[in-house]
Amino acid sequence: MKRYRLRIPGPVEIESETLSEMGAPLRAHYGPEWVELYNETLELSKRVWRTERGTAFLMPGPGSVGLEAAIASLSGEERKFLILTNGFFGDRWVRMAQSYGVPLAILEGEWGRALDPDAVEQALKRDRAIRVVVMVHGETSTGVLNPLREIGSICKRFEAITVVDTVATLGGTEIAFDDWGLGIGVSATQKCLGCPPGLAPIAISPEAWALIERGRIPGWYINLRTWKEFAREWGSWHPHPVTMPTGLVSALRRTMKGILDEGLQKCIARHSEVAHALRQALLQLGLEPFVADEGEAMNTVTAIRGHPQLAASAIVRALKEEHQILVSGGLERLAGQIVRIGHMGPTATHEAMLPVVLALEKILQRAGVAVNLSRGANSAAAARRSL
Repeated sequence: MKRYRLRIPGPVEIESETLSEMGAPLRAHYGPEWVELYNETLELSKRVWRTERGTAFLMPGPGSVGLEAAIASLSGEERKFLILTNGFFGDRWVRMAQSYGVPLAILEGEWGRALDPDAVEQALKRDRAIRVVVMVHGETSTGVLNPLREIGSICKRFEAITVVDTVATLGGTEIAFDDWGLGIGVSATQKCLGCPPGLAPIAISPEAWALIERGRIPGWYINLRTWKEFAREWGSWHPHPVTMPTGLVSALRRTMKGILDEGLQKCIARHSEVAHALRQALLQLGLEPFVADEGEAMNTVTAIRGHPQLAASAIVRALKEEHQILVSGGLERLAGQIVRIGHMGPTATHEAMLPVVLALEKILQRAGVAVNLSRGANSAAAARRSL
């Protein structure tokens, strides 16, 4: 099987030291030694979430298991949800909420543009029955970063619980769980956190717990009350309801220590610097960003349109077949129209992005596009110096 350099929007390439944690002798998922490691990992996650008030769990499974746990656990007593969507993953929230039969309002935004906080405020003013507002922070289908701080503040004023997908932002983008008044945050290990897939970190505020505990909630595994019960009743030896992937938890502990040792703000700044330099280089190559407003662009994923002389799908294919670099194409309505490049966690470095720029130069030149070889690379270097 060929090995490719992963520059997709996750999973990311994993550092060898992290992989070594996965290859260590298997440990038991209960007992005092395990509880110490597990609780330390939860405390590290709370520091990355920037919460002191919230409860943290690590749910085995993809990010979607945490997302569904949030929906399921808040779905009692016919509470009305407002789903904010401006991309493929926002639409997934809609389908998930519909599957639980909750009363639902939907606020749609334009794909490629950030959500409008004023529109959220107006929706909450019109319908005071809304108790839960659900959104995506970094919409990886388009490369848009939504204004979580502003929307969280609005929801807090209206006493609505904000539930947010931070799968592609936690650990690489500014998030202040307590200060922004967030209710439930869900992430995944395989992106900015620099681990293999398999765990969904989740944080729950006291206000979200109050709503959860007043409802009649279906299910067991994705019922957050089950997780709280085991943490309370079995916390001294088995603080979770299921067998945990112990090697992955150990790897996550290592990568979160790395983020905090680097400094959370420095880590976020690194992601922003690399994203800016990459986009400057791509512009020099004549590649148009899908997100027109740089201020609305993610610092972990960049989406570009195809070139007039080279389709987006051809760019994705050429990077893979000629340069062994994997990037992603567009999803659903954007299929064949855009290229999505991930720069998060261990790949949020200039060294990781430079081969992508050089490969794109060669691909464009071979297609007859008038570019100077290394023009984009020189632009990336100049952007880096200017930061």
